[in-house]
Amino acid sequence: MVPGAAYPDLKDIRMLFDNEGALWQVPASAIVGFAVLLLLLRISGKRTVAKFNMYDLILTFTVGSILSSFIVLESVQFVDALLGLASVIAVDYVISWAVMRSDRVRSWVKANPTLLVFNGDMQRANMRKERIVEDEVLMFMRQKGIDRISRVKAMILEPAGDISVFTTDEDEDEDEDHDMSKSLRRSGVNIPKSGSDA
Repeated sequence: MVPGAAYPDLKDIRMLFDNEGALWQVPASAIVGFAVLLLLLRISGKRTVAKFNMYDLILTFTVGSILSSFIVLESVQFVDALLGLASVIAVDYVISWAVMRSDRVRSWVKANPTLLVFNGDMQRANMRKERIVEDEVLMFMRQKGIDRISRVKAMILEPAGDISVFTTDEDEDEDEDHDMSKSLRRSGVNIPKSGSDA
């Protein structure tokens, strides 16, 4: 033993692993909190997480919350934080695995794009669903340098909150129009049989 050297007290080491409650409560709380947050943001719509993928936002919030609680709160022990983070990472792995293998899981976790305008007609039911008003559609057109709605072949609200716009060219043929519709359907966009959507 080196004279004057400070050695950690065994009580201090045991404090890292003290846990008065059941260990299963920590991963259970993390999983429930993750699921509830995902559900709430899915209900609130894409505009709540503009410029962010909903799933990534939830993952960031959850991990950040666990880490901040561990850093700030004395009541959160090392094992609690470790179990919470491990649970979130495990949930992320399972969900990512399920998304790759199931279209139904993918559509629930990752929101599909929403069609706002199709062939010059506003899709008003979709606009109401996403809380988009006509003035905002016109603003999106101005931002893209489009002077009239008849030139808009398709305007889409993407899952991350971005707006994509396809315009009509004078010399475009029906095959190109069909290819675009087919491509949009493959991306999860619901294309109406007729233009307008009341």
